Amino acid sequence: MKKLTSIVVLIFILAGCNSREKEERLQQALSEKTFTTTSYNYTPYDIYSIAFKGISLPFNIDEAPSGGSIFFRDASEANMDNGEKVSFSSGNCCFIWDGPVDKPLRVRVVWSVVFDTSYHDGKSSADYDERTSRQSSPGSRWCQATVDILPAKGPERPSIVLFHFLADGTVQAHLGTFKTQSPLTAEQVKRHATRLPQGQFCKQEIENPFFGIPRKPHRE
Repeated sequence: MKKLTSIVVLIFILAGCNSREKEERLQQALSEKTFTTTSYNYTPYDIYSIAFKGISLPFNIDEAPSGGSIFFRDASEANMDNGEKVSFSSGNCCFIWDGPVDKPLRVRVVWSVVFDTSYHDGKSSADYDERTSRQSSPGSRWCQATVDILPAKGPERPSIVLFHFLADGTVQAHLGTFKTQSPLTAEQVKRHATRLPQGQFCKQEIENPFFGIPRKPHRE
C-alpha cells in the first residue's frame, strides 16, 4: 500500500513539473512574439493616443496595441544625424506579432493630431465625451493610415515596432531593437518635409474611433 501511495505521489509531482515546464515554454514563446512600440513625431503638432492593429483584424481602439502619445511639452527627445532634435514616446506595450518577422506586416494605424492644445486641454473640452460624440475633441482631428511594418536590419531578434510620423502626412514603420532604435536620417525626413495644406492635419481623417464603444467597468 505504501508503495502504491508513493507511486501516486510521484505521478502528481511529475505532472506538476511537466505543467510548470509547459507553462514556462508557453510564456517564453509569447515573450518572443511580444513587441513594445516607439513612436517619433516629425510633425509640427502634438500626437495623442496612437493605436494599431493588423489590417485584416477587426479594429477596436480599446483593444488595439498602444503606440503612445507624443506631446512636445513632456516627450523624450533624440538627435537626428544632423543634430536636430525630434520628440518621441518609447516603451508602449504590447503588440503580438504572430507572423514571420522577416516579412512586412500591414497594419491600420489610428491617432489623434492635436493642433491646438488650449482647446484640447481647456474649458472647450470640458463637456466633450469621446464615447458619445462622432467628432474629434476640440482642437484635434482623428486620422488613420495603412502602414507596412518593415523587417529589421541586422542579425539581432527585433523587439520593438518603430513608427515615424512625418510632416507630409506619411507614416513609416519598421522593426528594431533597443540598441538600434533611432530617428530617421535628416535626408529621409527632408523628403517628407512638405506640410499638408492649411486646415488639413493628415491624409485621411476619420470619425472619433471611441464613439459608441462602452467604457470598461472600473475595477479596484
